[in-house]
Amino acid sequence: MKTISIFILLIYWSIMIFAPVMSKDVKFGRAKLNQIKIVEIKPRS
Repeated sequence: MKTISIFILLIYWSIMIFAPVMSKDVKFGRAKLNQIKIVEIKPRS
């Protein structure tokens, strides 16, 4: 029972630590895509 509870806690904390990091990566990825779109649109107009 203890080993299972420790394993669940490890998964929980790893999610809590990595979720903000992953969301930051996604935001940076979206920002890069937006910049590329803006750069592509400017020469056309």
